Amino acid sequence: MLFLAADAPPAGGTALILTMLPWLIFIFFFYWLFVASPMKKKQKAFDELMKNLKTGDRIVTSSGMYGVITGIQEKIFKIRIANNVVVEMDKSAITGLATDEKEKEDKKGDKEKS
Repeated sequence: MLFLAADAPPAGGTALILTMLPWLIFIFFFYWLFVASPMKKKQKAFDELMKNLKTGDRIVTSSGMYGVITGIQEKIFKIRIANNVVVEMDKSAITGLATDEKEKEDKKGDKEKS
């Protein structure tokens, strides 16, 4: 029985790495496929939106406030939130363009008619 134990290769770090390598590649691939790549696309679309904002666009902020852009500076937007009420907001507070409720109702009505 002693001669069988002598022929066994020593358990080393190389064998462990070679055993775990396929799993590490598998995990990296699925992370890239389902997390990193979609996040990169979403960030690119958001950056494009922020670059194309102009005076008169209706936006929504991260706090849920709706308004219309009345002025644009480097990092600050002036937003009209009510008649004669203009506030300054940091660019990072804007989450996107506001969709009009009227457009949503029109689309909903079209679907119900079909």
